[in-house]
Amino acid sequence: MNKLAIDLTYQPVGGALSQIKELINNVNIYDFDKVVFYITRDNLHLFEGADSTKVELKIVRFSNKSIAIRTLWSQIILPISLVLNNISILFCTGNISPIICSRKKAQWIGTVGPFVGGFIGSFPLSQRFVLFVSKYLTIFSAFTSNLVIFESFYTKDLFVSKYGQKDIKSATFHIGRDDYFYSVEKINKVNGVDCKNIDFILTVSHLYPYKNIEVLIESFYELKLYEKGLYLLIAGSIVDNAYHNKLQLMTKKLGVSKFIIFLGRVEKQSLRELYSLCKIFVFTSPYENFAYTLVEAMSCGAPIITTDTTAMPETCGDAALYFQPESKKQLSNQLLTYLNDENIRKKFKDRSIRKSNEYENYALVNQRTNDALYALTLKV
Repeated sequence: MNKLAIDLTYQPVGGALSQIKELINNVNIYDFDKVVFYITRDNLHLFEGADSTKVELKIVRFSNKSIAIRTLWSQIILPISLVLNNISILFCTGNISPIICSRKKAQWIGTVGPFVGGFIGSFPLSQRFVLFVSKYLTIFSAFTSNLVIFESFYTKDLFVSKYGQKDIKSATFHIGRDDYFYSVEKINKVNGVDCKNIDFILTVSHLYPYKNIEVLIESFYELKLYEKGLYLLIAGSIVDNAYHNKLQLMTKKLGVSKFIIFLGRVEKQSLRELYSLCKIFVFTSPYENFAYTLVEAMSCGAPIITTDTTAMPETCGDAALYFQPESKKQLSNQLLTYLNDENIRKKFKDRSIRKSNEYENYALVNQRTNDALYALTLKV
């Protein structure tokens, strides 16, 4: 029996979560007799409503409790379990795979931050250690994998040029386009905010310190956009309470807290409405492997401003205006470019839709992933 094992013992968020959900939804595409998911109880909800006789779930009770235990799981227990369960191919979607493994293996690298200067330093000391260990586990396990799938050419080229990854064992699959995101009819409220009757700039991001949202708040204030009746809506889960409190305190000191609204986590339906309604979408993060948020925004025809670093230019191409992440002046100029010329906004809204249509949907991405994994079973 041909068995594919997928290690899902980490906590996917953002684009990675969408990727995993769509993998599960498209599991029947995979040309394996069984698809065995190693999962934690925290991820059981992802399989609610899943209907496939080829899926087998194996619950792992401890693998994501700490970096030490996760390392013990991925490097020792998982390779043994593959043998005991007669697994043909292992697919690790959470960046790290067993460095030594008796089975053929592939891993999906879905992050670039730890590999780019400045990222790790933005975290507290305790988290820096975890990121440092995870970084080198990713590098070493990628080096011994039969196939490494990257979400962007930027990250693939970085690993090949800097970390010794073999180009012949590498592939680039952009994460996929969710057909759910496209421009829609307007609604009145999102998380209690009357979005239909206000003009607003939007940013969508989990609130981590490296996301660089301060520069947008400062530009919003210095351009006095609140005097023009504009609001700034910040949508995203509060992952780091200290950073969230810092941003809120910043808005109060500037006297613009009435006009800068933290929406918190926004459901998919409401998020689609925000993308469709916003006057401008701004993405301030300097470190992204492949910015799926930008694909969502483009799919809804949002005029976009984003940073010119890591994979953002690859993601948006000519469908965005760019700024250096540390340059408040550049961001302010790009905001004014859109606000002062409706024709430019319209041009970039059209470009957003066009660029989003260049990306394959999740079914096609999963078909390509299947083909790459199945090909490993045919290699001697």
